[in-house]
Amino acid sequence: MTPHITEQLSLNMGLPKPVEISFDGPDISSDGGFLMFSQLDKKLGFCEQFAAILPDERKQEDVLHTRLEQTRQRIFQIMMGYEDQNDANSLRHDPALKIACGQAPLSGEALSSQSTFSLYENAATMASNRKLMLWFEQSYVDSLALDTKVVILDVDGAEDKTYGQQQLTFFNAHYDSYMYFPLFIFDGITGQLVTMLLRPGNKLDPKGATPILRRLIQKIKKRLPDVEIVVRGDSKFSVPRLHNELEKLKGEFEGVEYLLGQSINSRLRKLAKPFAQKARIEYLTTGKSARVYGEFQYAADTWKEERRVIVRVMYSNQGLDLRFVVTSIKGFKPGWLYCGYCERGVAENRIKDFKNALAGDRLSCKTFAANFFRLLLHGGAYRLMFALREEAGQVKRELGRMQFDTLRLKFLKVAGIVGESVRRICIQLPKAYPLADAFRELCCRLMRPVPSG
Repeated sequence: MTPHITEQLSLNMGLPKPVEISFDGPDISSDGGFLMFSQLDKKLGFCEQFAAILPDERKQEDVLHTRLEQTRQRIFQIMMGYEDQNDANSLRHDPALKIACGQAPLSGEALSSQSTFSLYENAATMASNRKLMLWFEQSYVDSLALDTKVVILDVDGAEDKTYGQQQLTFFNAHYDSYMYFPLFIFDGITGQLVTMLLRPGNKLDPKGATPILRRLIQKIKKRLPDVEIVVRGDSKFSVPRLHNELEKLKGEFEGVEYLLGQSINSRLRKLAKPFAQKARIEYLTTGKSARVYGEFQYAADTWKEERRVIVRVMYSNQGLDLRFVVTSIKGFKPGWLYCGYCERGVAENRIKDFKNALAGDRLSCKTFAANFFRLLLHGGAYRLMFALREEAGQVKRELGRMQFDTLRLKFLKVAGIVGESVRRICIQLPKAYPLADAFRELCCRLMRPVPSG
C-alpha cells in the first residue's frame, strides 16, 4: 500500500471558512505522462534492448524486479524530473508508473526502492558500459533514413561538477572545479544524442573524440556509402590528431569533412590583417558595424601541411573582433562555411537540455563505472524524450518545438485517478486538462504498428 500522511492540515487563507487539506484521496498519480512513456518505449523497444545488455548475476529464482522493469522505472523517473534514487521510495507505489513498468497499479508489487537501485547501478562494469555505448552508436546509425544525404556530427564536452569522493574526479583548472568531463556527440541536423563518454575531470577537451568519431564514421559509411559527413567542433577540438584522422578517413571514404574552430594567435592575426583593414574602412565609411569574411592557407607549427582557414572579421564601436575556422571543405564561400560552423552552437543548448531538464550531471555514485552507467541512463532518457517530442510535434506542432522541461510541465504533468477491477484498469484524467485532445491523439498514434521496411 502507498504510505499516507495521516495528519490533516488547516490553512487560514483569509476566507470565512478554514481551508483543510488531507492526504487520503483515492489512488491518484500526479504524473499521467508515465503512460505515454510506456507506449513510446514499447513502440521503439528501447528499454528492452538497453536492459538486455546489462549484467545480471542475481539468482533468477529470487529476482523480484527484472532488469527491464528497473531500467524502465529508472529512465521514466528521470524523464519525469525525478533524477534522485531516493525519489523511488515514494514513486515505487505510483499507480501510473507501475502500469508503465508492467505492474498492476493497485494489486501489483511495488517497484524498486532506492536501495535496490543502488545495487542496480553499481552492478554496471566498464565492459557493460562500453557495450551500451556501442549500442547507442549503432542504434543511431540504424535510425538514419536510407535517403539521408548529409550527416553532421557535433562534438562537445561539458563540465560536470563533483562534490564528494567520486572515483577519478579531478581538479580542472580551466573550469576551476573538481569535476568529470563527459564528451557528447549530437546529430547537428536533428538534435539527436548520438553517443556519450564519461571522462575523468583532468582530461583535455579532445581526449577520446578521435576513436569515437572514427568508429561512428565507419559505421555510417558502411550503411550509407554515399552520405556526406561533416564533423563540427569548437577550437578545443582543432588538434593535429583529429585533423589527421578525419583526413585519413576522407581518403578511405568519399565525403568526410570537418569544420573546426581555430584558436587565435599572432600569425593568424597577421594573415587576417587585409580583411580587418577592409572591415575597418567599411565601418568608418558607413558608421555601422561591418562584417567581412575571408580565407587563406595556414599551417601551425604542429601541422604537417597547410589547411584552409576561414576568417570572420567584425568591426564596430567595440573595436575589432576576429574568429577563425579551419576546414577541409572546398567549393563553398567563406561566409557560408562560417555560418554553417556557427550552427554548431546549438549543441550547447542540447547539452543544457540534457543537464537541466534531465539532470544529466547528477553523477554522485562512488565508482567511476557506476557514474558512467548513470550517464548512459540519462542518455537513454534523452533519447526517449527526444523521440516523444518528435511524435508529439506530429500531433501538435508547438509541442515539437518545446524544451524537454517545458514539454514535461505542460504536457506530461497531468493528474489521473487510477482504478483497478477484475476486468480492467481505468484511468481518469481531468476534464480541465488543456492538452487532452493532443494527449489522446498521441496515445492513438503510438499504438499504431511501426511500418515495415
